[in-house]
Amino acid sequence: MMSARWISDITDEMDVRWPSAESDRFIYGQDEGAKPVRALCCLLLAAAGLMCLPAISQAQGVAGSTGADQSAVAKPSGGGLEEIVVTAQRHEERLTDVPMSITAFSQEQLDTQGLKNIDDLSRLSPGLTFIRNGFVDAFNDEQSDISIRGVDSNAGAATTGIYIDDAPIQTRHLNFGSVSPYPALFDLDRVEVLRGPQGTLFGAGSEGGTVRFITPSPSLTTYQGYARTEVAQIQNGGLNYEAGAAFGGPIIDHVLGFRISASFREDGGWVDRVNYTTVPTATNPLPVSTGITEKNANWKDTTTLRAALKWMPNESLTIEPSVFVQTLHLNDTSVYWLSLSNPSRNVYNNGNAQRDSSTDPWYLPSLKVTWALPFGQLVSNTSYLHRKQHGVSDYSEFVNAAFFGNPFPQAADNATAFFQDNQNNFTEELRLSSLDLQARVQWSAGLFYSHAFENTTETILDPSFGALEGFTPPYRPDGLIYSQPVFSMLDKQIAAFGEVTFKFTNTFKATAGLRVAKVDYTGVAQESGLFLFGANVSGSNSGSETPVTPRFVLNYQPDKDSLYYLSAAKGYRPGGANPALPPVCTASLPTQVPSTFKSDSLWQYEIGSKNTLLDRRLQVNASVYYFRWNSIQQFEYLLCGLGFTPNQGDVVGRGGDVEVQWRASDGLTMGLTAAYTDSYYTSTVSLTGIGQPVNLVTKGDHLAASPWNINTSAEYIFKGSTRLPYLRLDYQYTTAQNSLIPYQDAANLPNADPTLPGLPNIRVLGIRAGMRFSGFDVSAFMQNALNYHTPTYENRDYPASFDTNYYGRGLAPRTIGLTATYRY
Repeated sequence: MMSARWISDITDEMDVRWPSAESDRFIYGQDEGAKPVRALCCLLLAAAGLMCLPAISQAQGVAGSTGADQSAVAKPSGGGLEEIVVTAQRHEERLTDVPMSITAFSQEQLDTQGLKNIDDLSRLSPGLTFIRNGFVDAFNDEQSDISIRGVDSNAGAATTGIYIDDAPIQTRHLNFGSVSPYPALFDLDRVEVLRGPQGTLFGAGSEGGTVRFITPSPSLTTYQGYARTEVAQIQNGGLNYEAGAAFGGPIIDHVLGFRISASFREDGGWVDRVNYTTVPTATNPLPVSTGITEKNANWKDTTTLRAALKWMPNESLTIEPSVFVQTLHLNDTSVYWLSLSNPSRNVYNNGNAQRDSSTDPWYLPSLKVTWALPFGQLVSNTSYLHRKQHGVSDYSEFVNAAFFGNPFPQAADNATAFFQDNQNNFTEELRLSSLDLQARVQWSAGLFYSHAFENTTETILDPSFGALEGFTPPYRPDGLIYSQPVFSMLDKQIAAFGEVTFKFTNTFKATAGLRVAKVDYTGVAQESGLFLFGANVSGSNSGSETPVTPRFVLNYQPDKDSLYYLSAAKGYRPGGANPALPPVCTASLPTQVPSTFKSDSLWQYEIGSKNTLLDRRLQVNASVYYFRWNSIQQFEYLLCGLGFTPNQGDVVGRGGDVEVQWRASDGLTMGLTAAYTDSYYTSTVSLTGIGQPVNLVTKGDHLAASPWNINTSAEYIFKGSTRLPYLRLDYQYTTAQNSLIPYQDAANLPNADPTLPGLPNIRVLGIRAGMRFSGFDVSAFMQNALNYHTPTYENRDYPASFDTNYYGRGLAPRTIGLTATYRY
């Protein structure tokens, strides 16, 4: 069963066709009775891999030559902390030598802390905020928002760069259909979270920071293997299970090597889809569940495949082709109706008549060429992202609330929306750098080109809409009320960049960098249907910009274990186009919606230090920052249910972060990370014209981010034998956001919803106990041990008094399971 799905996923990935409900049900095995069989298959496959890898290692290790390829993690002698090697400045160096605020996770750390996806990663990365925010119930769990240090926007180009190695994969926000892809956290060398603008080295889209998923390079000298399997039970929910393995090594010693990995994971559901009936009350009707339609409906599957080669025909030239393939399938949304649920008792229900499902296949072939020339090292990175995400959403509640004032439609009132998000992104970067990192003058220069096309489509079917709205027959027999065949953006960019570092002394140096780009973008929108009250929208808008993004750093490093730095850097993202809106949306506005919105930019100033103390048993990294973000692009949600993107003024942000790792004894290691974020608008921005002004933002409104994010950890290893038992605790605490974001502020009515709460306190405890021996790590764990159940996000379809149907989205309930990993 699992192998059949794997073949189906990869086949669909290469040539996606719109599936029928019957084919989706067959391919993805929505029969609950099939899941235990799939789980058993996964565990047997993983067990076989775990048993075979030691034998492979012993048999083939003899073939490897002396020495191993450089690892991302160096294990120092003397019982000190591990040192992670990163490439945040596009060359290898110790994390403690990089003059910027960075968090890095090796694959071993990801496994030890039980991190499997971007949601998990964000909770343990100071300053990184990730929210599953399908802002109405009609959207599935791929709708999300990611930001670093409060640099958050729900419109336009990305504010956070997402990279696999050197290939950008982030998306634009295009209308309601675009969602961002994220790779699963399996078989990675490390993950790097770079805080602050990275406009000089990473360009547009890294305005607030960058998250980099670095894959392992094939070894030319030794055979290496890695396997992981897991099974877990969600309290009152479904099963999680996973199996994956990676293997690689030399085909020809010192000349040709390979690495291949594959994984499959199913995350069980905990939200039931139910039938309901409405009961009249003194004020509004109240929905009451009448039975379960689909139990644990919000399960999801993730399959990954990666293959890579490394060819070194001579000592100066290395060629590394690779391909990464991933398919994510969500059976249903994790959003639940608060009126039908009781989170404190692990009762999570949604009353949708249909699944909000999606399938997201994408692949990323890339080619890296490294050539050591007499005067420098030339690196070429070429990549192509191809993606065909598609989903189906139940629009019944949204359509009935927005047009008929009824948030609880009857069974016959079914509206269905079909979405697609297609991407084809080509990037090429050439970079030439000096070879000697100890020279007085170090330099790098490069050229970058990208051609990124993204198109989102949407179709809404509702056979009863026309009659209820009083339109004159005949209506379309298929019930088509909205058609958006094109909502696209084409971004073309060419850039030149470079950095120079000058050592004044052995301890003091300065870095200056600059990136100059030429950015052209063209947006096309085509919309029609009864949903727009008969309006036909068709238009194209374009723009061109020449952004300049510099970076300056002064750093003082009196010894190997101490670094102090001061930096200033600029981030940028391009503008875009707004579609025309029907009169029903703009009637309450004092002016017309702008056809385009311009670029925005950010300057950040940071001071920080990195200190290794107590014979390298204590590591303390700290930084404070201040930024000013100008002409921010944000989406403005209107009463009609549609919206547009304006430039909403300026924001000031300030905060800091600290990371502490202390190896208190040979057996005990403790950690603390904390981040403070405060970002707010400095002035009121309004639409003015005929009638009363309408505020877009009010002075003092904040961007969405929890003020304090604190994570603590402790791990104790019981020494004394070759088998090393251990116990680990991880605790996350996030303070509530009591300040208002623009959409919560009553001063911004009518296009605001003051009834919505801000981000809540979050308290999450993870417990893991296990044993490490001979490359194995076998452990039992409990995630969300305190069973934290407060919704992390709340919303409703329509900001009006008659819409009493509020939605919540939160963490999975307490989950208990077993994990086994093996690596050599």
